[in-house]
Amino acid sequence: MAQSPGTSPGNPPLDRLLTGGTFVLGGGSRAAALGIRGGRVAWTGAAGEAPPSEEVIDLTGRLILPGAVDPHVHFRTFSSQCDTLGDVSRSGVHGGVTTMVAFATGEEDESMLGTLRRCREEGEADCVADFSLHAWIFEDFDYLAEIPKAVDAGVTSFKVMMGYRKRGRGRCIPDEYTYAAMERAAAVGGIVLVHAENGPVVDYLEDKAIAEGIDGAEYLRRSRPPEIEAEAVARSAHLAGMAGCPLYIVHVTSAAALAEVRRAQADGRDLVAETCPQYLTVTDNAVAERGAIAKVAPPLRSRPNLDAMWEGVRDGSVDLIGSDHSPYTQAQKEAVSFIDSTFGAPGIETLLPVLYSEGAAAGRISLDRLVQVTSEFPARVLGLHPRKGSLHPGADADIVVIDPERETIVRAADQHTNSDYSLLEGETLKGGIEMTLVRGEVVVREGTLAKSPGFGHFIDRSRAGGRAALSEAR
Repeated sequence: MAQSPGTSPGNPPLDRLLTGGTFVLGGGSRAAALGIRGGRVAWTGAAGEAPPSEEVIDLTGRLILPGAVDPHVHFRTFSSQCDTLGDVSRSGVHGGVTTMVAFATGEEDESMLGTLRRCREEGEADCVADFSLHAWIFEDFDYLAEIPKAVDAGVTSFKVMMGYRKRGRGRCIPDEYTYAAMERAAAVGGIVLVHAENGPVVDYLEDKAIAEGIDGAEYLRRSRPPEIEAEAVARSAHLAGMAGCPLYIVHVTSAAALAEVRRAQADGRDLVAETCPQYLTVTDNAVAERGAIAKVAPPLRSRPNLDAMWEGVRDGSVDLIGSDHSPYTQAQKEAVSFIDSTFGAPGIETLLPVLYSEGAAAGRISLDRLVQVTSEFPARVLGLHPRKGSLHPGADADIVVIDPERETIVRAADQHTNSDYSLLEGETLKGGIEMTLVRGEVVVREGTLAKSPGFGHFIDRSRAGGRAALSEAR
């Protein structure tokens, strides 16, 4: 049924009408045309019932989806990563990502508010996609006391590292600080994100493997087995339950960890789980073949674990998918030994193309489920909905247009990140991104960037939704 038809002095013509394609709006709904006014979705319905429009774009044969909301990206901020926040946004919009939530990291003596303010200013000056931020949690109770101020500043999500303690990483924090962060976030409507690996046990297993002369893929298998991840999922679920805090487990990778996610969800815990395209499509064989290029944490897993993760995406125990874009150059990754090399790989630009090709086009998930895990649910969980994550009237007109008949070969040389490799190099994907719109404006058309740095907006977020925010949408 058409919504808001016709024009009047108080209802002016549309700025732009998209028609002729298959419009997947979110929430399981469809339309035959979509109208944009003032950067927002103003009308959906049958093309013949549309109000007058200044411009009409015929998208016959195309799929029109809400732009992807990538909840998990990293950028260079007091780190050696090779993409600035603006660089990440440019890579993202070429892959249909219209909103991203990035991890704001700071110097040792920088306050949480200072870090968030600096990163926001950087993004507002340089981004071409809309963005928000996650705050890191450190081993400092005075730092944790700033959580209410961060929420007042529109940042409602806080990241805890349960791994990465030794070898110069220094981000693993003891459980008492994790619990304190959960208490304080819960009191002001925040959500805590957890990298779930048992850091001290990883350290022990790494030392043991090094003493035995083990390197490469086997080093990762021995030092970071699935049980390390599963234990941390279970522990963080209990701590969050005690604190009454919504919990978000980032990059779930294994059947063992997924079993703990399901157990916590069945027990009524407010827990959402994220996975990433690499844990659905790239096996641990890539580490043996490509070395440090494929070194990520948690590590790439075996084929049975990939199959388990797809099942989690299908059955709803995995709620959302982020890229975990962590950009380095090949030279950076290979400048030191495998053991000392950084963890991470680029991925924001292939997030939606991979999920469309290997998910919806391959018949593993429906188009509606694709929209849920890449757009609607990230927006709901992180307090961006209803402005982001769907194409219903009133939402920002953040749109990606996919040509389902096109084939795309992944080549690092064609990507728009400063990282010069891809875990998917040479893979053929079904479908291609034809156009990306942010707030109703064309940002990318046929691979050409149409907006200048500073077009992207910082998005203040409301109280974080957690899993409870997804119940009405399931």
